[in-house]
Amino acid sequence: MASQNPVINQSGNASIKSGQFCTWNTANGTNSTITIANSSRSNVLKFAISGAPGSGISVEDAGNPRQMLDGIYSLKPNSPNIVLTAFGDFVGSTVTITNITNAQNDAEASIQCQTS
Repeated sequence: MASQNPVINQSGNASIKSGQFCTWNTANGTNSTITIANSSRSNVLKFAISGAPGSGISVEDAGNPRQMLDGIYSLKPNSPNIVLTAFGDFVGSTVTITNITNAQNDAEASIQCQTS
């Protein structure tokens, strides 16, 4: 079973359900990548991201570019190829991913972080 509110130090995986959050401690001066997918087959995943740097990273929301990583996102159910991806130098920031999906229609966020 996953930790209530997991912490990823530079690289690792986590899954969070509604009401949970995951903290990712990034490294300064390195290339990092975060990918978030919806594990649910029937419910929309809604999540918020905060703490990411305002520049120096590239963000794709379901294949569409975004200016910043911080914000609120929705990912369709049963669509493993539709993901949020961001990569670049996260300058040692602490990024928080919070699952804000309604608990009655819970969707699990599958998070993968890589630092190289």
